[in-house]
Amino acid sequence: MSIFEASFPMYEYPETKDANDKFWEVLGDKLTRLGIDSPKGLTRSKETMELWTNRKLLISQTCGYPYRLFLSNKVQLVGTPDMKIDKIPPGYYYSSIVVRRDKDSLAKNGEILAFNDKYSQSGWVAPNLYVKARDIEFAGYFKTGGHWHSAQAVADGKATVTAIDVFTWKLIERFSSFSKELRIIDTTVPTPGLPLITAQKHLVDELYHAMSETINEIDNEVLDVLPFKGLVQLTKRDYLEVEGLDENFAD
Repeated sequence: MSIFEASFPMYEYPETKDANDKFWEVLGDKLTRLGIDSPKGLTRSKETMELWTNRKLLISQTCGYPYRLFLSNKVQLVGTPDMKIDKIPPGYYYSSIVVRRDKDSLAKNGEILAFNDKYSQSGWVAPNLYVKARDIEFAGYFKTGGHWHSAQAVADGKATVTAIDVFTWKLIERFSSFSKELRIIDTTVPTPGLPLITAQKHLVDELYHAMSETINEIDNEVLDVLPFKGLVQLTKRDYLEVEGLDENFAD
């Protein structure tokens, strides 16, 4: 049994589970052939913060906001997946501002934000900065626990707006029926994408190159439902310099 753990929790849905497993099968095999004691499968039984702060962490993917708040001095950056999004820098992403199909703009007040978690860059920080820049105040918040649930909440009328990261929105459009009730009215400012991290400082180079090779070699059907289209090396400073929220927003 390996002493290490690996996980890709940020885009883990029923529709992507098999692809994540196939991706790890190839990546784990590459690492094993490099003499790294890789686990046979991905860890899915722990909360994300427990995964990310585990001293046995071989590789995982986190969000830029918890990386800035809690993790930047505890883990090593391996690289940032490039989703190959048009017209923004490699390794960056943004959120889609999503409302019901019969709506075309946000009101100055009265909007209810469906959000996945207060430690989410795409679902919490980005939409709050978006409305702040437009002198809009949310009238309330509806916590859902996940991007898919946030989109569903808007479709069901439990909230009036949500912010979904660009890749998850593509999955929702592809696999959900309720997406037909929704539309994008705008996008947020691009920020560095969801970084790959490790607790094993001595293995950063091996992990980066094995990850890059896996992306280049694996079947397109796997990459079709995963956010790994390429890999770039953003820096710790790139993440720490992202605009944040007032402290009270993160309470």
